Amino acid sequence: MRLFTAVALGVDACRSLAGAVDAVTGLPDGPRWTDPDAWHVTLVFLGEVDDPALPRLRRELAGAAGGLGPFTLRLAGAGTFPPNGRPQVLWVGLDGQDGRVDRLAALARAVRRAARRGRVRVERRPYRPHVTLGRWRARDPASRAAVHALADYSGPAFRVDRFTLYRSHLPTEPGAHPRHEPLDTWPLRPPETVKDFLDK
Repeated sequence: MRLFTAVALGVDACRSLAGAVDAVTGLPDGPRWTDPDAWHVTLVFLGEVDDPALPRLRRELAGAAGGLGPFTLRLAGAGTFPPNGRPQVLWVGLDGQDGRVDRLAALARAVRRAARRGRVRVERRPYRPHVTLGRWRARDPASRAAVHALADYSGPAFRVDRFTLYRSHLPTEPGAHPRHEPLDTWPLRPPETVKDFLDK
């Protein structure tokens, strides 16, 4: 099964972003837009994982949820992959309450380590948190008009207090969107206090 881990967006964040996207979908040569119901912030893409490996992976991921505690993010700015030349993916970025996304990056590192302990091989690549809004196919005409229109976007703050393991079902019909099935969710637990430790 094809798996990834991610954090969900808050309701207000989704509603705000949907309004911003609606305002630019009519621009010429834009991307093929993703389904708003599937918007998320990927932590680690796990790829194909065999069924027998899933119980161990789940145990390790549960341990990754401790020690960080909830934090606040907001969606802000936009860009493309690649950043220069012909665009292939349009994304909206993230900003932390303090102007950084350190806590999110720390969670991604913890999840990556947990996956490796669960004997799942994950790619080593820089973490670039984002929400994918659309993709251009190789034969599609591509314009950066939507990117420029969303460059100054800033959404409402939303709280990240859990992360989820998803199974991705790829579309079987042309034009259909992938479907993301949640398999498990773990709340983010703050670091233990000395009292918590002594009470065990």
